[in-house]
Amino acid sequence: MSEKLNIEDFKEENEVIEIKPIEVHNECIVDVDVELEHPPIAISIGFKYNYDVPLVTYGNFCCVVGASKSMKSFFKSALIACYIGGQSQNFFSQIKGHNTKGKYIIDIDTEQGKFHVQRVARRVIQMIGSNYEGYKCFALRPKTPKERVKFIEWLLTESQYAGKIGVMSIDGVADLIENVNDLESSNEITQKLMSWSSDYNIGIITVLHRNFGTDKPTGHLGSAVLKKAESVVFVSKEDSIVKVEAKHTRNIPFDNFSFTVDENGIPHEIEDLNF
Repeated sequence: MSEKLNIEDFKEENEVIEIKPIEVHNECIVDVDVELEHPPIAISIGFKYNYDVPLVTYGNFCCVVGASKSMKSFFKSALIACYIGGQSQNFFSQIKGHNTKGKYIIDIDTEQGKFHVQRVARRVIQMIGSNYEGYKCFALRPKTPKERVKFIEWLLTESQYAGKIGVMSIDGVADLIENVNDLESSNEITQKLMSWSSDYNIGIITVLHRNFGTDKPTGHLGSAVLKKAESVVFVSKEDSIVKVEAKHTRNIPFDNFSFTVDENGIPHEIEDLNF
């Protein structure tokens, strides 16, 4: 049995929220006469209308949705590898990272043990073409949902990576709560995704399962994430072909595309005439 982290409860009893309304007013008011810059892009897919097409910007989060064994984690690996760069664009020419210099990439897996998570991490390194010092991967399967949340908050606030993280991937965001159909905890963890990305100016990639027979992510959590995510990407597998679709986005949608996985377990984009 794994050693328990020394952490506090995820939700404090009788928690009292105090605000200073004038500070909230000054921070949150939107002036229509002020020209605001577009949030800086963390990861883009493609180029349209003279702009890179954002998948996720710094200060926001996106979600990859798919059925079990639909190659969601392979696509997540492609996003991470292409954010880092190296030789990864030989596999996915349209995906690229922005403003990546000096930033760590945190890759969290909540579902698999260390052996399989290591294989995922090695896939990223193989796509890049060399070991990348800033890529850190964690297997949190043995931990409880509360421990996972507290560990993520430690990474963001107190670890040696704090303040220098560019992108964080959470493969298995549903495992940050006990029950994806609990409305309160689903809303709380979605709020944390919004706060983590905004407060620490990072791009977060989340991965969620899709309900069988529907296009909806699982449970109340899926509904909450779908509403709040900057982009929601659906992946579906037919035989050896994986289709990637931009279902929902607040930005220009990228063009749908397909990929397959070669004999070495490496995903790469292909031309799919039947898309």
